Amino acid sequence: MQKLSNQERLKPWMGFILFAFGLCFLLFAGSYMQSNWGIPGLILTEIGFLAISVVYCLIMKVDLKEVFPMKKISGRDFFGTIFMFLGGFLLNLVAAGISMFVLDLIGKSDYVSEVSELSDFLYGNGMAYYAIILVVAVTPAICEEAFMRGAVLSNFRGLNDKWIIFLVGVFFGILHLSPLRFLNTACLGAILAYIMVKKNNILLPMLVHFLNNFVSSFIGANSGISSGDATAAMEGFSSAATMGSMFAAGFLCPLFLVIGAKLYDKENTKGKHFVIAAILSAFLLISGIAITIVSSMNGLYKNALLNWNYTFAVTEETLECDNLAEAGIDISEEGVHSIIVSSTAPGGNITFTMEDENGNVIIEKSGSGMLVVSENVELAPGHYTLYFTGDDTLVGKTFSYQVIVN
Repeated sequence: MQKLSNQERLKPWMGFILFAFGLCFLLFAGSYMQSNWGIPGLILTEIGFLAISVVYCLIMKVDLKEVFPMKKISGRDFFGTIFMFLGGFLLNLVAAGISMFVLDLIGKSDYVSEVSELSDFLYGNGMAYYAIILVVAVTPAICEEAFMRGAVLSNFRGLNDKWIIFLVGVFFGILHLSPLRFLNTACLGAILAYIMVKKNNILLPMLVHFLNNFVSSFIGANSGISSGDATAAMEGFSSAATMGSMFAAGFLCPLFLVIGAKLYDKENTKGKHFVIAAILSAFLLISGIAITIVSSMNGLYKNALLNWNYTFAVTEETLECDNLAEAGIDISEEGVHSIIVSSTAPGGNITFTMEDENGNVIIEKSGSGMLVVSENVELAPGHYTLYFTGDDTLVGKTFSYQVIVN
């Protein structure tokens, strides 16, 4: 990476000290301001990072223009930055999925309340949307980049590029003070450091940081889901299934990052990097789908109030009975329950019915050859009957079914 004209004034150990000072500022002054003053306190915290960065440069007598280099953005760099943003945003999903799974595995599943509290703090105070963008996207993109990719990173400019990217990435993860967000913010911090190392233009990581936070805030502010709903939804999901779905959603991140790297550094980004990225993308997609399906099915079976399944050949005697198959279930508490039905009888007509104890029909669905039902219904306490019926088209057919009630 390009060194400062008086790089000898800044040593790597100074970068550790400066980061530690900024972390203490966040833990004590920043936490106090945010706890007591809310959103204005958050803005003052960000401004504090900017002030620390500038004052540090003045004390060390290094050129502000070299620590915070700003250059004209070429078309190639602009599109490279867009791909870096896309890759980084999708990588955030993958990293967040891994974090939730690991925290759940070691019994640290209190991240659900953390998500709810953060959502309430940022989006639950009725701020206008432009104010949310200012707080969540604009100020962090300027102030945190000035501190992390400007002042802190400049102490490491004499090191190998890989060490710079690693250290600044880890520092950025630590700065967010959250086990849940450590991995994805560290990955984002490493990407932002890579951009700074390659292009030495702080406007580019600022742009990626802004876009990342802008999209996140847009989703958070316009989802229409309250923090309570989000918490309930997270508590109802298997962390493994969530990780799988995030793997599948973010599977293009390696390809986007390599495309961005190619636009930034044409000479050093080879064909083999695209092959590796394609393999990683395929792995994320396939493993994500597999993990989601297996985990979701395990969750269905584990929490099922009823898991009713059987396979048999339909005869004329079978059809003389009232129903092809019948089961009952008692619901003890009022609530919304999912009814999942999968049945097959190639060439035959099938009807599935669910009634309450008074004979009122809750669900009635028919199909030919195959019948699939997936509905969420609110059930009052009481006894419910579930049964299949059919006609003469079923004679001689193999009838297979599975019914799950959660």
